[in-house]
Order: sequence, then C-alpha cells, then structure tokens
Amino acid sequence: MRLRSLTAIACIGLMAMVGCSAPPNLSPASALASTAVDPAAPRPNIIVFMVDDLGYADVSAYGINRLPTPNIDRIGNDGVKFTDAYVTAPVCAPSRAALNTGRYQNRFGFEFNNGPPSRDSEERLGLPTSEVTIAQELKSLGYTTGLIGKWHLGSNDEHYPTNRGFDDFVGILTGATMYIDPTVPGVRSLYTGEAATGAYITRGQYNQVVEGPDREVVHNEREYLTDYFGRRAVESVRSYAAADNPYFLYLGFTAPHDPMVVTEKYYNRFPHIESELHRIYAAMVSALDDAVGTVLDAVEASGEADNTIIFFLSDNGCAAYYPGMCSCEPLRGGKLSHYEGGVRVPFLMRWPAELEGGQVFREVSSSMDIFPTLIEAAGGKLRTDRVYDGVDLMPFLKGERAGPPHTELVWRRQPMVSIRKGDWKLWKSLTGEYTLLFNLKDDLNEASNVAAENPEIVRELEAAIEQWGEDMVDPAWPSRPANTYSVCGTPFTLPI
Repeated sequence: MRLRSLTAIACIGLMAMVGCSAPPNLSPASALASTAVDPAAPRPNIIVFMVDDLGYADVSAYGINRLPTPNIDRIGNDGVKFTDAYVTAPVCAPSRAALNTGRYQNRFGFEFNNGPPSRDSEERLGLPTSEVTIAQELKSLGYTTGLIGKWHLGSNDEHYPTNRGFDDFVGILTGATMYIDPTVPGVRSLYTGEAATGAYITRGQYNQVVEGPDREVVHNEREYLTDYFGRRAVESVRSYAAADNPYFLYLGFTAPHDPMVVTEKYYNRFPHIESELHRIYAAMVSALDDAVGTVLDAVEASGEADNTIIFFLSDNGCAAYYPGMCSCEPLRGGKLSHYEGGVRVPFLMRWPAELEGGQVFREVSSSMDIFPTLIEAAGGKLRTDRVYDGVDLMPFLKGERAGPPHTELVWRRQPMVSIRKGDWKLWKSLTGEYTLLFNLKDDLNEASNVAAENPEIVRELEAAIEQWGEDMVDPAWPSRPANTYSVCGTPFTLPI
C-alpha cells in the first residue's frame, strides 16, 4: 500500500498561491472541489473494466452457465455480485458519458450516440467540457490516470482523453475498429470465406488505434485487439504499481462488440457450437475473459491487490440485432431496447481491504454510483456546484445503510422512455405507440404487459418520469436512423 504523494498534496492545497498547474479543463478553484480529507491515509488503486455489448447472461458468475467466464467471475467471487445494476442507456456512448460523470447523460444532452465517426468529428460531438470526468477528479487528488481501449466520448481536441483527465491513453476514439488483419493465419470472422456476411471493417481516418497526446498511430494490426489491450493494461499496472502515487486505470475493452472476429486460439475452445456467429461470439467473450485474468494476475503480482478497487461492467446489453446471438433468459432483449436485457448489466466489484468476498447485492444500483464511490474512497468529496445522480455504494455494501441506493431509475432515448420504481417497470413511447408495464418481481422476463390492469400504477410512474424530465435537457444532437429488429420474438423500432 502506498501513501499519497506529498508533492501532489502540496500542489492541490497551494494551487492558487504558488501556481501549480490544474488538470486540463479544471480551474484551480474547481480542482479544490475534490480535496482529500486525510493525506496520510493509504488510498486504493482503482481499475474499472468497461466492456462492450456483453450480455447479463454471458457472465457465468450469475450461475446461468451459458458461457464460461472464470476470470471475470473472480471479481465477484472475491467481492460483490450486483444482481440489479443498471447502466443509463442501452447504447454505448451515452452509457459511458454517465459512468464518467456520475450524472444522467440527459442532464447535458448526450442522449444518443455521437457517431458515425465522421459526424462525431465534423460536428464536434462529445462529452461537454463543462462536465468533469472521474479521471479529472482523481488526477486532482494525486492519482496517476490511464485509459486503455474505447473512449467514444468525442474525438476532437477538446474531447480527447489526455485533455479530459487521463495522463496516458492508448485506444480508439470511436465506437469500433478492426480487431486484426484478416491475412493473419488462423483468423475466423463472419466477413471472410464462402459464408461471408457484410464487409470486413478496416482502419481508416477515424478508427485508428492511437496513443498519447500527439495521437501517434499504433500499428498493432497483426495482434488480436483484445490481447493487445490486455497486454498494455498489464504493462500499465506494473509501471503504476512501481511508482509512488495511487493509480486509476479505465480499461475499455471493445469486446465483444462487432466486428465479429476472433483468432483460432479462442475459436477452437467451442467446437460444440454449430452456428458460426454464436461460436465466434463465445470465443470473443473467452478472449475477453483471458485478458481480464491477465490484468488481475498483474494486480496480484504487484502486492497491492488488497487495496485495489476493481469494478467490472458492460456498457449495455448484448447486441441482440444479431439473430439468435443473445440469450432471452433470464432477461429479455438487449442493446438499443429498454427491456431489462438492454440496461441491466453484469456488474461486479472487489476491494478486499474493505469488503468481504462472496457477497450478493440485490438492491437497485447504477453505473453512476461508481463515480461517487471512487471519489469517496480516494479521500475526496463531491462537488457542490452540480447534481450527482450516483451515490456512494460503500455504506450499503458494508451494512451501514439499509434499503436500495436508488428508489427509482429513469431511461430516456426519445421517443422511448422507461422507469423502474420498486418492482414496477414502465416502458412507453412518447409518441403514443405503446405503453408497457411489468412487475419484475413476478415477471423478470417482461413477458406480460399488465398496463391495462394497473392504470393507477401507470399514472404514478408517468408522473415520476415527468418530474424527472424537468431537470433534464433536450438532446444536443439527433439520433441516427432507427433500427428495427426482433426482441425475443417482438419486433421493435429503436433509436440509435
């Protein structure tokens, strides 16, 4: 365990008087908002795994036994498995915006994805500079901060990771990129061979892997991208652990987001799966699990595992627009939809120094809770100049507070809006096409719409949505064209 850097303490405490530099996009006054309460106390290292399009049913820690994920499971087995944890959107970028700010993305207009990449760049779409990221806050507290993998919160200079609080960055700025050069022996994909589907994605102007503040292009095309990000993460853990300051590593694996590509090392693990699509997906998840395991092993080898907080979650549910790829049990639906399978995600946490292993937390929680949980754990305090929608999870996990961290959560991607309040879940179209009400205690799979039988509940939840909306703003940019696909047998047209 390391003590906080005295240089960092002095810089934060004397910033206005002696001219120490504030982190990018933070004025000296705003940097003081996260002053640590005890500079002598050992503070935890932090790793947040944010993976991409991984379904709730695809993490074996939940006992579903669809796909084996023994390394991912280690996080929950050694710490806490959250059964009712949600992201704030069933699509990549808005979900990541909320995680990185601790606030509903609807408060600052990030309602829809900011892609395609050309629109992102040309229209300068991304996380507003008025929003403060978790990396900025932790950096102001003396943490070394690194991002490996997917950012997807803007690609122009004002949005670039090293200008939003990260000391180090290697990864992609947009939603997806090529995993590996298809000419490498042993590559299996849906885009090559006699049964090819679609075009093989290549790297171009907007989706290169880049590194550092100067955007140096990384030519790692012959190494499988999941392996590469895992290897770079191990290198970062070793480097950061050898330094004086605590560290924050945000590890944004692109897997198992498309393109559907994998190497034979992982593909050969699933000879029993007949569908090529399903076999490649399973192999991509297995590659992700291996990479997570290498990072966990590096943390253990550093000698600092006990005082390292680790979160694992997905940005949204499985990409169910690939026919039959995602499980319809125990949760219906997936990415883009407001069914539970779109917004309830695998969510695991470990902090051995503070939390007993083997816990199962069944109350409603949110990805927005990661921000305040980590700021408090790092010895900081939340700013008072803005509303935070996340809450510190630690008092709930340690039995110091009873009840759920959230009595209600709301999701809006116009024209869709939904709310969970207690066991009730309302999902409706703001343009009047449908109103769906489910009791999740009795009907977790959301198979029976009981809106007609419960008009008072519908009115109560509609009123709660309206009240929530009073604090939100209109989308800062329009949605891309809607996508229609079958949600476990029910066709829906869904905004992106």
